[in-house]
Amino acid sequence: MYYKTLILFFSLGNIIFAKSGCQAILDSRVKGCTEENILEEPISSTVLELPISEQKSKSDYINISKDLTSVTVQHLEQNITIVRSATPLAPQCPPFCIQPMSIEGVKTVAELETLCFIEKLKEKDGRLLIDARTNSAYKKETIPGAINLPYSMLDKKSAYRDEVLKLLGATKRVHKKWYFKNTQSLLIFGESSFSFEASDMIQKLIKLGYPKDKILYYRGGINSWKSAGLLVF
Repeated sequence: MYYKTLILFFSLGNIIFAKSGCQAILDSRVKGCTEENILEEPISSTVLELPISEQKSKSDYINISKDLTSVTVQHLEQNITIVRSATPLAPQCPPFCIQPMSIEGVKTVAELETLCFIEKLKEKDGRLLIDARTNSAYKKETIPGAINLPYSMLDKKSAYRDEVLKLLGATKRVHKKWYFKNTQSLLIFGESSFSFEASDMIQKLIKLGYPKDKILYYRGGINSWKSAGLLVF
């Protein structure tokens, strides 16, 4: 009964690092670049410099992530600047930034783990597959078994936020965080690895006190699901 009520409520609403030591130059300010620390150092934005024949309008390029514009690497004795072109699906960053693989310690999963999670939905309550996209996107197509909880419903100004949190197990509020009891396991997904809905929702839940070990992040989202040839509904 609880699960049905919850569904009814919700219905309303590459950068590849080769092991080449310092041959891969992320930024002139990154010092002591070794295999051990190359991923620990913050990647700084670099100035976009392309040959005149390859130059485009600045509007043709968007950020890779919020703070990363480009990455320069030495390839076949040439300095190559890796940039990101704007597309109809990703016209600007933010908000359409490439999302990190891990969000504050939350486990990231792919298609097989998502299928295993879906298979266990029928066993008992306590699991929710959440489509964090807008309601219109959800109605168009989604992963079978998913309920719709738009990421915007957890906004601070949302009239639905407190009620949603209570349905997810929140019992009382202490300052800016909630105390959660009998929490459910959530597998959250959005549109793709460069869409922000799922990561936005996960970060908000963690900030509000939801336990990290009860959240799974399907980073590839519905685009990756379809690319694998899996059924959407």
